[in-house]
Amino acid sequence: MAETHAGTASRAGSYHMNLRGVACALAGGALWGFSGTAVSYLFRSSGIDPMWVMSVRMVLAGILFLLFSVARGDRRPFELLRDKSAVRDLLLFAGAGLFLNQFSYLMAIQATNSATATVLQSLQLLPVAAVACVIGRRAPKRREVIGMVLALAGTFLITTGGDPSQMALPPAGLAFGLLAALGGAGLAVFPGKILSTYGVSAVNGWAMLLVGLIAAPFVPDWGQAVASFDISCWVVFGALVVLGTWCSYLFYMQGVHEIGSLKTAMLSTVEPISATVLSALWIGVVFSPTDLLGFAMIIIMMPLVA
Repeated sequence: MAETHAGTASRAGSYHMNLRGVACALAGGALWGFSGTAVSYLFRSSGIDPMWVMSVRMVLAGILFLLFSVARGDRRPFELLRDKSAVRDLLLFAGAGLFLNQFSYLMAIQATNSATATVLQSLQLLPVAAVACVIGRRAPKRREVIGMVLALAGTFLITTGGDPSQMALPPAGLAFGLLAALGGAGLAVFPGKILSTYGVSAVNGWAMLLVGLIAAPFVPDWGQAVASFDISCWVVFGALVVLGTWCSYLFYMQGVHEIGSLKTAMLSTVEPISATVLSALWIGVVFSPTDLLGFAMIIIMMPLVA
């Protein structure tokens, strides 16, 4: 009888963790969609430099994560720094994941708009699925192949408008969008081991602080960076730091920790939907029918490859 109760409790605990992981992944994806639209608003309203946005938001969000750990009496952020293997994993996550994703994503938004950049970033599921195939030593499944075809077709429609003789999307927007997807795959794949040992706040806190400090010397003019900021820009930037960066990464990485990188990447597909709706309603971006069809193909691709 005791074993039966223990088994029931174990299943209930597992179900609760899965449910919490699903909720975290969805919340993280939706807030990432808000993040992209907020950045697009700042670019349109003030012409702020992407490196300033990247540096300041990463430093502030990193400090929030570390303060969150200290407030809870969590010593793992300091323990991580004494673990050479964990530090190597952290540097890989920060460089090939967070820095590549954030820099490329901001540049893609500047070259296009938040919805287009977010949809292109969602192609991260393809390299994540490829890693899953390599680790599992298996060929892609039929539905994964269909998903890859849809992803390529959707990207073609977004970049050319359906006419291969012209480029509807700026080449820089396409290139940075694809690099953001690679960085997004790194976000899902690289931190798995250290997340389980040191927790979301420690890993995100140090990685964000490091990325923000690395980006700081590349800000072209700190004195003039926010000269055109008004009250609305500061409010939006504050929401970007707290909701679009700290909360979004807190939820997303908690999802990776609890339900795994592939499921979290799949569930975060709410991000392009959130970014597209907010871009249309908030900053008035108008999308062509081929854009919307391409978006739909990429969104349909996501559950197929995940």
